[in-house]
Amino acid sequence: MTFAAPILPPPPAKLVLERRLTIRSLLPPQDAQAARIQALTCLATFGWIGPLGLAVATVDHLVRNASEFGRCAGKQIGLRIARTEPDDLLIDVTDHNPEFPFFEQAAAGLLGKGLWRIAQYGGVVSWHPHNHEDEQLGKTVRAVLRGDRS
Repeated sequence: MTFAAPILPPPPAKLVLERRLTIRSLLPPQDAQAARIQALTCLATFGWIGPLGLAVATVDHLVRNASEFGRCAGKQIGLRIARTEPDDLLIDVTDHNPEFPFFEQAAAGLLGKGLWRIAQYGGVVSWHPHNHEDEQLGKTVRAVLRGDRS
């Protein structure tokens, strides 16, 4: 079996606002719905100038993927939404599977369409595993959406 190397995100710009949320995983549709509701509530207070619908759709895709492939059944999915100084939106979703063997194919739309759609929205997607003693074993998938959409 071939495993893809992590695609590490660039260091983010200075954060202006940040909110960390958790979703108790039941089934992918319910997990995604809970995440959309929490994301809408969070984004309403952020004052982000980017397209709200695309941000919520990005959260939906990432949480749905974590729920389906991240070994999250009965566990929590981590969701972090942050606004940066240049008004980008960082969306991090953390699951319990430290591997992402076919990331490049998934991002290209060859395996599923969620990550590919995020790229079509103008998002930049990356991932990294967690393997530090102080962190839970798993991975974080990050999408960065630009606020100005230019």
